[in-house]
Amino acid sequence: MECPKCHKSIDDDDIFCPNCDTRLRPDKNTSIMKRFKKQNKPLNVEIVGEKKHKLSEGKLKLILITVAVVLLVVLVVLIVVNIISGKGENTAESISEYIGVDVAKAQKKLDMHFKDESVFQGVNNALNFDYIIESDDSVNVDGINYPEWAALVTVDDEERIQTVKYSNFKVLKNNANGEKKSKAINLDKFEQGAKWSGLSDAIDLEYYGIVWSKDTKNYIYRYWYENDAGDDQPVVLNVTFDTDNKYLYYSSTLIYPEYL
Repeated sequence: MECPKCHKSIDDDDIFCPNCDTRLRPDKNTSIMKRFKKQNKPLNVEIVGEKKHKLSEGKLKLILITVAVVLLVVLVVLIVVNIISGKGENTAESISEYIGVDVAKAQKKLDMHFKDESVFQGVNNALNFDYIIESDDSVNVDGINYPEWAALVTVDDEERIQTVKYSNFKVLKNNANGEKKSKAINLDKFEQGAKWSGLSDAIDLEYYGIVWSKDTKNYIYRYWYENDAGDDQPVVLNVTFDTDNKYLYYSSTLIYPEYL
């Protein structure tokens, strides 16, 4: 056998030429290693980026859906609470549209049933009415149970509706005299025809009741203040409007203990 480089004679088993050290055949171990050597391919950044983008997009959609559901639930709760809290006033106002109408006819038109007495003895003892619709839920005011609200109806001798009163007893839950004010409320600056919103802002109280009659709508407020003698002075404030909700007049009644 001849070396391909130096052309000198060599043995058939030689791997290297003994004359010029030229490798005569490949190393079998090296060839095998090359075959099984791990190939470090570059990471496909585009695919990874796309997966991350899809993952982030999915999380964002999930967050948005969750927020939307929470907001919807809150909105539904607020609507339900608003409807429930306004049920008594809405009931009374609906009845007031039948002032001057026979009470039996009004009940039929309204699909309501009026009772001639309250299930709460405190209402029967303290308030004047001929018919009543009231809340099933109660509230305790100074140790006496009242309905949360009541719609009170008075009629004339011919059973025609004369007045309708809405009473919100929840306003008196913490104090039968209502909310405390720093002084007596004075509305003398308001002229006839003023809007209800302006007077309401000046009063800055939640009204205890409303009375509808043929020609007027009267808002009733209860509050108290400390007078010059240092005594608590309860007051009932009546603010009267016409049927177009234009201001007419107001009156304040000081309340004193009936029995001592």
